Amino acid sequence: MKRYDAIVVHYGELWLKGRNRGAFIGRLKGNLKDALEGCGATMVDGRDRILLKFKSQRGLDTALYRLGFIPGISWFAPAIISNNTLPAIISAAGRLYGKGDVVRIEAKRSYKGTSFNSYEIVSEFIKRSKSLKFKIDRSAEKELMVSVTSSGSVVSAGKMPGIGGLPVGSSGRAVVLLSGGIDSPVAAVYAMKRGLDVIYLHMHAFNNSKDAAASKMPEILKVLSRYGGKAKVYYAPAYLFQAATLKIPRKYELVLFRRFLYRLAEEIAGTERASAIVTGESLGQVASQTIGNMTASQHGIKPIIIRPLIGFDKLEIIGMAKRIGTYDISIREYKDVCSIGVKNPSTNMNERLVGRLYENCKLDAVLGRTLKKTRAYVLP
Repeated sequence: MKRYDAIVVHYGELWLKGRNRGAFIGRLKGNLKDALEGCGATMVDGRDRILLKFKSQRGLDTALYRLGFIPGISWFAPAIISNNTLPAIISAAGRLYGKGDVVRIEAKRSYKGTSFNSYEIVSEFIKRSKSLKFKIDRSAEKELMVSVTSSGSVVSAGKMPGIGGLPVGSSGRAVVLLSGGIDSPVAAVYAMKRGLDVIYLHMHAFNNSKDAAASKMPEILKVLSRYGGKAKVYYAPAYLFQAATLKIPRKYELVLFRRFLYRLAEEIAGTERASAIVTGESLGQVASQTIGNMTASQHGIKPIIIRPLIGFDKLEIIGMAKRIGTYDISIREYKDVCSIGVKNPSTNMNERLVGRLYENCKLDAVLGRTLKKTRAYVLP
């Protein structure tokens, strides 16, 4: 027996948008369609929600899992669609809650063609309280929601929190600098939560991109694809940069590497029509992340550089990495060129010194050769 008929999806922040609200909602609907492929879902528009109807319980159960990863959703809940009569509404409620449950009733009536109003729905539940399997208490944590529409009453229970934010793609595109560590996957999720459609750039220490594509990186990308759909990643080799900078003092290597990485991301951003670069930097966490070094390394870079984790400490980032499911992969051993180990690194380089080192090492030419060896992969 099929327990539920549908899922109610509510969007919170999108309702605050003005004339372009429709574009944001349209983007969310497109993302839902992609994310719920194979679930057999049919969408029905509502005033402040989307109703998803399903052909099978299996498809609905799969959708309940996937909806928790889709930016732009405030909350969602399984539901039953009943006729617009009080007995039908109460019968539907009995399928959602049973013995031992204590619930409060929240009723709304957007369709005015019924003989009863929202207050009378609650009153009817109270009148029939002795015959109900569950108890009614206005201060209960569990909630039974009744929404009367022209096509039937939607009776739902058990709000499940969405991740909120804006639909992926509603804020443009960005290149995410993705390492094999803890921070950058978290930054990627926050970027997607603010509506950015992301492309990934990973600099690796392997001889070729095939080895990088066979490393743990696709595992991280698979987790991230739950939030933003199919993941496109560029694998770029680091050995050309490392060979070109062998003779510079090692204390400068970190910041020079960041400049090179930004330039590489800038080129890919041009190819992908992206207008931003996203990094996992947190202010003061390591030597390259001081104000002076970040300013010096990003000098002359045209795309805006977004640092979602700028005010986070390491424990907060680790906590989020565990919640999104990347932490256990990130802490596995991996030779990550983004965490170059340098004793006594410079913590306050200026842009002129970085620019001079960049020119002396002929890194623009190195950039061109690196781009030729960079390979793009799209993960399903």
